[in-house]
Amino acid sequence: MKNKPANPFITVGYLGPEYFCDRREETDRLLKAIISKRNVTLISLRRMGKTGLLKHTKYLLEKQKKPVQVLYLDLLPGMNSKDLLNGLSSALLRLKNNEKNFIEKALGLLSNLRPKISYDALTGQPSLELKLESANDIQYGFDNLLHILSELKQDYVIMLDEFQQISNYPEKNIEHMLRTVIQTYPQIPFVFSGSSRHMLEPMFKAANRPFYQSSELMYIDKIEETEYRNFISALFLAGGKKIESQCISEIFRWTRLHTFYVQYVCNLLFEKKEKVIDMSLLKEVFFQIISSSEPLFTNYRNLLPSHQFQLLQAIAIEGEVSQPTSSKFISTHNLTTASSVSTSLKALNEKEMITNDQGRWLVYDVFFSRWLEYRYGNL
Repeated sequence: MKNKPANPFITVGYLGPEYFCDRREETDRLLKAIISKRNVTLISLRRMGKTGLLKHTKYLLEKQKKPVQVLYLDLLPGMNSKDLLNGLSSALLRLKNNEKNFIEKALGLLSNLRPKISYDALTGQPSLELKLESANDIQYGFDNLLHILSELKQDYVIMLDEFQQISNYPEKNIEHMLRTVIQTYPQIPFVFSGSSRHMLEPMFKAANRPFYQSSELMYIDKIEETEYRNFISALFLAGGKKIESQCISEIFRWTRLHTFYVQYVCNLLFEKKEKVIDMSLLKEVFFQIISSSEPLFTNYRNLLPSHQFQLLQAIAIEGEVSQPTSSKFISTHNLTTASSVSTSLKALNEKEMITNDQGRWLVYDVFFSRWLEYRYGNL
């Protein structure tokens, strides 16, 4: 790594394999599927390291003796199929391609959509905007993008992160359109990924959905504890610091071993001037996280209906709840009736404020859960 980061615990982006922990089995499976031209759907809880795994796989694919070029697109910011197509078009222009007049050829194939190219003032990266006025334009554009890739003398894979977002697009039959075009180009594998299991699974498991059985499902869980412990200790030592074993255990417990939250806590610990990370310093960091997030989390309280927020409190205080409509849980936390709890449970799940993990309900955002526990746990 040419530019060694000041803090090795990365919370955003990807800086290389030395700052990426484990996931060897998952990486190997992804690489084999892509090289064998199989589609894969990657599913995990949010902030479990799914996007990091995609970026790590992208890095390895592009470093191979016979490189595989990756078109990666995060669908979360997009609002409709036009955003998806423009995002993919821009990603296409940013590919490292040695073919003569590549951009001119691409623009020529998309000329019916009146492509407009621009360049970012800071990065210099090109962006492409297409004139899309109908569903036929969307299908035409997507088909031609894949046609362009199929004509190039190199292997490609398309990674669509947060793929469940297409279910929220206003355009009708977007799944059918995408599936129709994708199956026409079997030489281009796709990796679909997402963090909304209740939205993503039916897309590939339900017999009445266009993507039914079109992709192998792959689930991402927590990093193995011993592997992560060694990774954390080694990075602290490389930075001239030592972290006590008890602290790592407490970090894992407090963050539920979710990758982003572990990285974030370690990032804050690493920036401290102390050379030895002990439990006292760790508690300071926990309080720092809770305090700095308070304005945001207080706003949740103001925005949510009172019964929904009260249910969030109750789940956070318990840590996890397997029977939220039980009389014991309801009476302990003064939650009125089972039907009211069921209604709030459904609403919070749809808002992705809570999640069901192997039959246990949890507050989705770990830091929010710890704030609720801290603020209301002693009531």
